[in-house]
Amino acid sequence: MPRYVVQLAYDGTQYSGWQKQPDVRSVQGEVEKALQTLAQEEILLYGSGRTDTGVHAEDQVAHFDTHLPVEPAWLTGRLRRLLPEDILIRCIREVPEHFHARFDAQWRQYRYQLLRSPDPFKRLYAWHPGGEIAWESMDKALEQLMGEHDFSGFSRKSGELPHCRCTIYHAEQVARGDDMVVIRIRANRFLRSMMRGVVGGLVSIALGKKEPDWFKKQLNEGTELDNIALAPAHGLYLEKVFYPKTVLDLT
Repeated sequence: MPRYVVQLAYDGTQYSGWQKQPDVRSVQGEVEKALQTLAQEEILLYGSGRTDTGVHAEDQVAHFDTHLPVEPAWLTGRLRRLLPEDILIRCIREVPEHFHARFDAQWRQYRYQLLRSPDPFKRLYAWHPGGEIAWESMDKALEQLMGEHDFSGFSRKSGELPHCRCTIYHAEQVARGDDMVVIRIRANRFLRSMMRGVVGGLVSIALGKKEPDWFKKQLNEGTELDNIALAPAHGLYLEKVFYPKTVLDLT
């Protein structure tokens, strides 16, 4: 059975996350519905990972199977016309039948956008925490993320997972112009709400609500997310999903 990979981007403002759920609007549900209209068969779409309600994606990756081969360029064009404007199909290509969008991903990269001051034109796509932010304290906390850690204290619990350990390959804070600061983290995996929990923890330290030592303790010993104010979803972006060239070159 032919297998195809889809690269897509979406504005998550109007969606209850990536994952299809009953009686709510999801990105997966919208794309599956459009695919089924064109393929005239049931299509199951498997994403590289789930994004929460309101989270955006610049480079989500998913795969699906069909009983009959399709022309990727034709399908891309038709999907672009069928889907709402806040979902963009970047490209579609045929892949080996053993490829899996989730399990073959080597790393994912997220970025979170923080505003230095309120901006009514960016309020839906970045967060202004308010107060006096000590940005340098975020840098020190970000350094502690590098390597493998247990992120139980920065994520929502899930009975599906055997453990909550993740390996962080890259963590940085970068100024984007005079009005925005970007926090970017690359890891082999992200747990549910993990990125929002980490950013919420960083902001708590930068606002003086938590001591710097708290972050390290929460990272190594934390078991509850309840004492962290999650960063709002609208500032978060799935920026990149990477696959080894031996599996699939999407670079």
